[in-house]
Amino acid sequence: MRIVFVCTGNTCRSPLAESIAKAKFPNHTIVSRGIYAMDGQPISKHSLNIIEEKRLPVPEHAMSFTHEDLNADLILTMSQSHKLVIQQMGHGTANVFTLNEYAEIHGEVSDPFGGNKDDYIKIYNELNILIDSLKNKI
Repeated sequence: MRIVFVCTGNTCRSPLAESIAKAKFPNHTIVSRGIYAMDGQPISKHSLNIIEEKRLPVPEHAMSFTHEDLNADLILTMSQSHKLVIQQMGHGTANVFTLNEYAEIHGEVSDPFGGNKDDYIKIYNELNILIDSLKNKI
């Protein structure tokens, strides 16, 4: 199964989600993308610090969401606005959900961009819970 996690810039939330999911689901292909990512940009220092501290797989660098990514088995966005942008890109987007929606947990994953490390740790913990809840669904 190919799963794509999507946020805005692919530097904070989706790389964290990618790393957590790769560790929990080693038999699946997991990537992350950004709706407005600048290809090649490094992930945020706080996200990278947490990934390294938790000894998770380190994502390469930011990449934009493309039409090719619509072919993934499952596309999980951090917010409703990301989901809407992707749905406007093409037909047959029945495989697109917010991460919270798919995990059946109310809310959205807020953006820690510009925040301190504690803000990023909070998002890491939230993502960890959401991704744990995917186990029975994928």
